Amino acid sequence: MSPKRIQMSRQHPWRADNPDAVIVSRPSKWGNPFRVMRADCSAGGRCWAVALGAMVVYQHPSSLSLAREMAVEFFKSWMAEDDHHDLADPSPLAGKDLACWCPLDQPCHADVLLELANGGAS
Repeated sequence: MSPKRIQMSRQHPWRADNPDAVIVSRPSKWGNPFRVMRADCSAGGRCWAVALGAMVVYQHPSSLSLAREMAVEFFKSWMAEDDHHDLADPSPLAGKDLACWCPLDQPCHADVLLELANGGAS
């Protein structure tokens, strides 16, 4: 059976169903440093933004789903540049299910980690 992404939940005992899944959410050593947040738009109003630390690297006036996609794309590019990040090597994740808070029908950096760890094309 192929490794898969598991959605963590406070309501459902996901850990009981997936005792060997590795948590890759933001506080873990494999967490995505690119976070989605609400921000003030440069043209006024509120936007969805993707930030790395305090620096906003992308913003969109209305699309949370596009901001999530961009956060995953930034993570994917960042992981491709071996010399420019200090995230843990994903190879120990090979063959393991990965758990994150992202909804299963939304983009998630765990999908990128699954591909990298298991030799898939990302």
